[in-house]
Amino acid sequence: MPGVSLTITHQTTGQERHVISDSGGGYVVPVLPVGEYAITAELPNFRRQVRRGLVLPVGRQINVDFVMEVGEINQAVTIEDSPPLLQAANAEVSEVVDNARITELPLNGRQFVDLTLLSDNVFVAPRGTRGSALAQTGPAVLVAGQRPGHNMYFLDGVSVTDQYFNHLVASPPVDAIEEFNIQKSIYPAEFGGKASATVSAVTKGGTNTVHGDVYEFLRNDIFDARNFFDPAQKPPYRQNQFGATLGGPFKRDRTFFFFSYEGFRARTSVTQRFSVPSARVRGGDFSGLATIYDPLTTDGTGKRQAFSGNIINTDRLDPAALAFVQKLPLPNLPGEAQNYLATPPLRNDNDQGAARFDHRFNTADTLFIRFYQADFDTFQPFGSSLLNETLVPGFGYNLTTRTKNIAFGETHVFNPKVISEFRMAYLRVSGGQQSENQGLNFAARSGVQGIAPAPDQTGYPSVSFSGAYSTAGDPPNLFTRRDNSFDILENLAWIRGAHSMKFGTYVFRLQFNPSESPNARGSFTFTPRYTSSAAGLGDGNAFADFLLGFPSSAQAGTGPGGSE
Repeated sequence: MPGVSLTITHQTTGQERHVISDSGGGYVVPVLPVGEYAITAELPNFRRQVRRGLVLPVGRQINVDFVMEVGEINQAVTIEDSPPLLQAANAEVSEVVDNARITELPLNGRQFVDLTLLSDNVFVAPRGTRGSALAQTGPAVLVAGQRPGHNMYFLDGVSVTDQYFNHLVASPPVDAIEEFNIQKSIYPAEFGGKASATVSAVTKGGTNTVHGDVYEFLRNDIFDARNFFDPAQKPPYRQNQFGATLGGPFKRDRTFFFFSYEGFRARTSVTQRFSVPSARVRGGDFSGLATIYDPLTTDGTGKRQAFSGNIINTDRLDPAALAFVQKLPLPNLPGEAQNYLATPPLRNDNDQGAARFDHRFNTADTLFIRFYQADFDTFQPFGSSLLNETLVPGFGYNLTTRTKNIAFGETHVFNPKVISEFRMAYLRVSGGQQSENQGLNFAARSGVQGIAPAPDQTGYPSVSFSGAYSTAGDPPNLFTRRDNSFDILENLAWIRGAHSMKFGTYVFRLQFNPSESPNARGSFTFTPRYTSSAAGLGDGNAFADFLLGFPSSAQAGTGPGGSE
């Protein structure tokens, strides 16, 4: 019916919007905040209709129909209702994860992005991808066979996607998330940018009621059984996740606040076995092992002479090799293989906090501003298992992510048929991988030529012993970034007759500052080539080649390896 007056009320903040149904009895109310609503429909000589319990999810539209009944306007028909589960307004394939599931389902680590796995055709990214290995805000996911790096992540309508590692870098505590939506295909153009899914989360805002919580989650090794490969004493496992939220009004029905903080502390150990050279072998004594030959002494047939007693004289040992083995741990188990059992500590220290302020100037003008900051620090003594790294203790690295995000949004109702939505944001992401040996220039200290790493890429070279012992040294490639991005978005919703149209502009600026270090510290491979009985036979010992300073191959990166 035409001329019906409708009042749409946000239940928790009291914010209202008013529209009149058109000549065909239709009405459209665009650009509404998510949350629970009540709608009142009034028309002279008809009973007032009230629909309550209507929940508007993020990134969705809902249809609410009224049947007007003849009667006095002071007679009201109140219906407690909820919108249908079927999304009939468009062909979009998406799923909303509401606040109840976010806060009530058990989440190890309490990262809301884990709940994307509740949606069909969503899987954890396979091991070995750089993005999944360096993500500190939840798992990298792939949707419908697309690459995980092709997802886009939005928080309060602005991008929080790391443009280098292609993963989420702002993951507020689940207690601060109202809900989120994963849009998997055929979603509106305003959410585009990459080929795969779009994950849009909305932070909680304050309401007319003061509310908050304080929490801590604890895990401890006293509740765990001993791993079969662990030493007699169980490695330590301490994990604490704690935080608090507080929200409420500065001024009722007008200005609201919401604060959140969460900290995470973990001290754990994982047991690994390695093959490291014994003290006797490090000194060049290979007695009792396969014969090694001197590459500098040959007979007339080209056959090399064996080292006397299978021992390399100390004056033949390469100084750089001797300096390198000083960093290697000594065996703590018998034998020359799988002779070192290690349980070094893995440290994980995370802190993140957010503050949001909402203000309503009048019925036609509202705004919000939200601040978010996170510091994620992880020390990985064995490297990342997602990259299949098993670094010898002493060559681990720190993984860091520093995130700062400011978002501002303003919604202005020019009239019930023309509504403007403006957003702008700033995102700074820095950090990455950093060797625990950074600051120690091994090449300069030991006299290795041809290696000149940048000051922030120093450390030990990567050394492979061709299966004789575990590969040692710092990883050959470490990644860092220091990126700034700026979002400016303007949407204009225009309702004309039976047509509902939306126009928009999205401006994105990226200051991209990555830094890579491929083989910056040097990468050496030793095979049983030079200590074999003859060239090409390979019956020598790769570690003996190493002690003599004869690599089979060597690589060295030059320059800072970055871009501006």
